[in-house]
Amino acid sequence: MKKFKGLKKLEAIISDAEQQGWEVDATAFEENGSDWIYLRDIYDRLKQVAVNVTNGHFYVYEPFQKKPTATHMSSEFDNEEWYNEILNLLYVS
Repeated sequence: MKKFKGLKKLEAIISDAEQQGWEVDATAFEENGSDWIYLRDIYDRLKQVAVNVTNGHFYVYEPFQKKPTATHMSSEFDNEEWYNEILNLLYVS
């Protein structure tokens, strides 16, 4: 399992995600005080990532799946490009 120094600042996550083509939904965070933001790319990546901006936990969902495909603890995906993209998006190396 890869090690990181911690979670990036929220502004950096949102900016980087948008630059990389993710749709960012921070409505619940901004309007209701939720700890969660959502990153979506249903066209190319076919993924939605629920990110807890307080503790750094995340859950990756694919269309039509009720359970997450991966989480912040999914070491079996360490060699997958899509998983590393999410890790590098959210965490400080």
